Amino acid sequence: MSIKHKIRNLVAPLYNKVWHGPKGKIRERLKKACDDLPKNQRLMVVTVLLSVFVLTAFFVFGHACYRMGAGHARQAIEVEHIKQLEIPSENNPDVSLNNILHEAAR
Repeated sequence: MSIKHKIRNLVAPLYNKVWHGPKGKIRERLKKACDDLPKNQRLMVVTVLLSVFVLTAFFVFGHACYRMGAGHARQAIEVEHIKQLEIPSENNPDVSLNNILHEAAR
């Protein structure tokens, strides 16, 4: 058996207890609550929830358009110029190119 299968066998019960168990219980309660509602009331609940979703989507879209129009979406970009590297002078024997090559050859 591969390591992947061993890990999956160890994690699967925990995954089922944490994710599938509560999700299944919530699904069953919701399904029972929806089945207990009369058809007209069920239609009203779906209509209200859909209206709330559509209004929220319009609000989010409208707010984003407003921010773009007001210029809040743009951020000022400051360009930092590349600075020249300090190259060691030939007078400094510790970092001269010849010493570096000589040390690397050892």
